[in-house]
Amino acid sequence: MASIKKLVLSALLSALSLQLFAQSFSFGDLFNQAAKQKQYYLQQIAAYQVFQSELKMGYNVMRHGLNGIAAINTAELNAHDAYYQSLRQPGTAIKNSTQVQDIIQWQAEIISSFSQPFIGLTANEQTYISLVQTNLLKDCGEDMADLQNLLRAGTLQMTDDERFRWLTRLHADMQDKYQFTQSFCGSARLLAAQRQRDTNAKQSLRNLYETN
Repeated sequence: MASIKKLVLSALLSALSLQLFAQSFSFGDLFNQAAKQKQYYLQQIAAYQVFQSELKMGYNVMRHGLNGIAAINTAELNAHDAYYQSLRQPGTAIKNSTQVQDIIQWQAEIISSFSQPFIGLTANEQTYISLVQTNLLKDCGEDMADLQNLLRAGTLQMTDDERFRWLTRLHADMQDKYQFTQSFCGSARLLAAQRQRDTNAKQSLRNLYETN
């Protein structure tokens, strides 16, 4: 009987020892897992903080870079705008050019030349002169419109060199028209004067014969 009790007691002690060992193993394992989990979380937090810092640094670099690009683009845009605005403004040298005064003076003299009557010419000749006058003054008007656009601010986008080249062409064209007008009207008046002299001479002879 005593031996049986000892055996039972020994078995109970063994079972209790195994249970305590199992419990101690489980608690230790859980403790280790918790420690590892905590370390993992700390690593994740540290990594997130590093990522957040790098992200902020990258954002600042990007923002400053974009601001720099925007500033450069704005400066270039302002420079281009100023350049194109300057192209719309004719220079003082253009406005004060003697070629401008020549063109204006020549047109005025062309108009004056045709405004004087051509006495002594036939009706057909008068019609022809009127046709020449109409076409010539039309061309003069186009040249003067070009001159006004050339001198008016905000109309054309041209450099001063381009304006000078155009002004030189207008000057040459108006000079040709002026010289043609002087020659044409001079010849027409010379013809009219010659006919008038012939008419006067014939009338003088007729009067002389009638007197005799």
